[in-house]
Amino acid sequence: MHDITENTKSFIAENFKNTELGLQRIARNLGLLNLSKDEIVANYRDIILSTPIENIEIRGKNYYLSAPKHNAILTVNRSSVGIITAKTMIS
Repeated sequence: MHDITENTKSFIAENFKNTELGLQRIARNLGLLNLSKDEIVANYRDIILSTPIENIEIRGKNYYLSAPKHNAILTVNRSSVGIITAKTMIS
């Protein structure tokens, strides 16, 4: 079993990456297109850091972060720490 800690969450928040197009695609999925690139990246960090530990799941090669505060779900690759996709939570 893999334990997720605050250190894991901090590592993801400080080291995630994506391409320019990937950042824009994810921003579109979360309704953040009106923000600058720096604001988008800061928002992703906030989503990651505000996700409760119990809402982070490991399935296969990915982390799944469910952040109710931001109504967002992020999928992050465990080895590359790249944000693969994001979507809003269904109410």
